[in-house]
Amino acid sequence: MKNTLRSQTGRYLNHLILTTISLWFCHSANAAYLPIQYTNMSYESNIKTVLLSQAGSYERFPAIDLNSNQRLQLIFDDMMPESDNYQYTFIHCSSDWKPSNLKPNEFITGNMFENITDYSFSTNTFQVYTHYNVVFPTTDMKPKLSGNYIIKIYRNFDESDIVLTRRFMVVDDKYIITPSPKIATNPSERFTSQEIDFSVNTGDNVVANPLIDVKATIMQNLRWDNAIFDLKPRFVNGKILDYNYESGNVFLGGNEFRYFDIRNLRFLSFNVRNKYLEGRLKHAVLYRDATRVSQTYLQTIDFNGKMVVDNRDNAIKGEIESDYAAVHFTFTSDKLDKDIYIFGELTDWQLKDEFKMEWNEKSQEYEKMVMLKQAYYNYFYVTADAKKAADLQYTEGNHSNTENDYHIMVYNKNQFMQYDELLATISCNSMKK
Repeated sequence: MKNTLRSQTGRYLNHLILTTISLWFCHSANAAYLPIQYTNMSYESNIKTVLLSQAGSYERFPAIDLNSNQRLQLIFDDMMPESDNYQYTFIHCSSDWKPSNLKPNEFITGNMFENITDYSFSTNTFQVYTHYNVVFPTTDMKPKLSGNYIIKIYRNFDESDIVLTRRFMVVDDKYIITPSPKIATNPSERFTSQEIDFSVNTGDNVVANPLIDVKATIMQNLRWDNAIFDLKPRFVNGKILDYNYESGNVFLGGNEFRYFDIRNLRFLSFNVRNKYLEGRLKHAVLYRDATRVSQTYLQTIDFNGKMVVDNRDNAIKGEIESDYAAVHFTFTSDKLDKDIYIFGELTDWQLKDEFKMEWNEKSQEYEKMVMLKQAYYNYFYVTADAKKAADLQYTEGNHSNTENDYHIMVYNKNQFMQYDELLATISCNSMKK
C-alpha cells in the first residue's frame, strides 16, 4: 500500500511541475484562451477551493435581493506565490443560463468592472498559494435588474483571459412561493424519488400570459447538473399558479453524504486512518468506502454535500494558514463499465477528470489521490448518466426518505426589455413539511 501511495505521490508531483511550467509558457506566449462557459467553472488548474456564499455566513445559495445591502462573497486560492492582476464584471443571463441580449449599461449601475485588491499570501503552509476575497456588489458597481448573473474573473484587463466564472442571482421579490415537498406520487418512483410540488401567488402584479411567460427552476442541494428548468404552471386559478405535478418535478432522492474531516492534519480525525508527511507534502489516507447500493437507508447528519474550510491546528486565520494535503480515496466495488467520480461541493458539483477514480487491478479497488485544502468535506461516489449528470444508482443508491435541500426560483419574461426577471425564490427541505 505504501509503495502505491508513493507512486501516486510521484505522479502527482510530476503533474504539478508540468502544469506550473505549462501555465507559465501559456501566459508568456499569449496562447488561445478558453471560451467562456455560463456556468461555475475554473479555467486554470492552479485555481482551487472556489466558494461563493452569502457574505458573513455559510449559506451557499448565491442570491441577493435587488436594491438591497445584501452581499455575496467569492473566495478562491491561486496556487502561485505571487499575486496576479485580476478584475471582475457581471454578465446578465436568461433563466436557462444563456447570455441575455441586454447591454452592460442596461443591467449594471456604476463601473463596468472592478479590480480585485483583497488578497493574502499563505502563511505557515508547505503548499504556497495566494488567497483572494471578493465581496460584491459594491457601491461603485451593482446590478440594476433582477435575474440570473455570471460573475467573470479575468486577468490584466483582458476579458478573454478568463480565470473563473460563477453563477449568482438577483431577486425582485414580487411573487410568493408555497412549497410542498413529498415522496413521489408515481408508484414506480415511490421508494426512490421525491416530488417538489408548489404554488405561486402573483399578488397584484399583472401577468399577461402566465402559461407562457412564467417559468420555474428547481435545484436539489445546490446542484445545477440535475436541476429542472423551464417548468410551466400546470393550471392558473386567478392569482395562483399551480405546479402540482406527478412528473416533471421529481428528483431521485439519493443518499446521505459521506464525510471526512482534515481540519486537523496533526492527528487522526473522522474517517481518516493515516496521516503522514512526505517531503513537503502532507497526506491523509481515508478509510475504504464500500458501495451502498444494496444497503437500507440510514439517516445521518450531513451538510448536504457542502464543505467548511477551517484549520484546527492552532491557526488564527484559517483561510491562509490552512494547508493543502494529498487525500487518498479508496472505493470498494465490482469494476463497473462506467467511470466513477468523487462528487460534491469539493468538485464544484461537476464530474471532473481530476476527481475520476482509477481502477487498481491488483487490489481490485478504485483509488484516487487529490489535493484538498484543510476542511470538513461531504462527498459522493457517482457515475455519469445519459445527460452527463451525476448518477448515484450504481454507487450510493436512491431513497425517497433522504434528507435533501431544494431551492425554487420563479421567472417572468419582461415584455418591455425582453429579459427574464427573477421574481421569487424559496428554499425547502424534504424532511420539513
